[in-house]
Amino acid sequence: VVWPAINALMYSFTRWDGLSTPVWIGIDNFVNLFKSGSDFVTAIGHNIYLTVVPGSIILTLALFFAWMIHLKVAGSTLFRVTFFFPNVIASVAVALLWVLLYSTTEMGPINNIRQALHMEKVPFLESARLLQSIVPMMVWSATGFYLVLFLAAMENIPVDYYEAAHLDGASPTLQFIRITLPLMWDVLTTGIIFLIVGGLKFFDAVWVMENGRPSPATHTMSSLMYAKVFEEYNVGYGTAIAVLLFVLVLIVTRISMRLLKRERLEY
Repeated sequence: VVWPAINALMYSFTRWDGLSTPVWIGIDNFVNLFKSGSDFVTAIGHNIYLTVVPGSIILTLALFFAWMIHLKVAGSTLFRVTFFFPNVIASVAVALLWVLLYSTTEMGPINNIRQALHMEKVPFLESARLLQSIVPMMVWSATGFYLVLFLAAMENIPVDYYEAAHLDGASPTLQFIRITLPLMWDVLTTGIIFLIVGGLKFFDAVWVMENGRPSPATHTMSSLMYAKVFEEYNVGYGTAIAVLLFVLVLIVTRISMRLLKRERLEY
């Protein structure tokens, strides 16, 4: 692990096509990454969007449904299985499924429904709309995992706390805010970090939905890195992206852990 990482760092300071002798160019690759109009700067914006927007929805839905199941609402067992099901499907298969759902042909159910309602078909998979179209896919595929994660944390909280709160007249909402959230805060922090890391290294769906040819309007950092290395054979520039991606994930994770850190509650 260490030696490949050191090699990648060394190549990031070179101009290299993967075949010829690397040429040392210092920090030029890193400077070019942040030039005005750089695809990398745009890609960072796309990663932030794919972290914040779907991440917020996923956390909200996962907490809500986990709490509903914890309260043992009718059909909670069925909900648990249904929501977790997308997690057993490979990410590439999920992307292909949503390509079919979004299709403008007769095979695309979403546009067929729109047409039946006398609405125009929408090209969800065109580059200008793709990032917005990926959000529902991410929510559908990831909510179940975080639901199970949060539900496991909720079920570890002693029932005595809820019973005492109920006797004091606390509503279910107040119990959630004052008991559940504080006692599952460590697990919630872990979930947030998972979402941040997943958003920063997002790759599969963009690559599949763009048929292996993402445009500047859809590139993420990972897809841009892949394109630079394996399509343009600009290995030095691609490894510079990889190095910055690693550093960015490390820094953001560390900052998140510090900001979300709270005094540990024992129970």
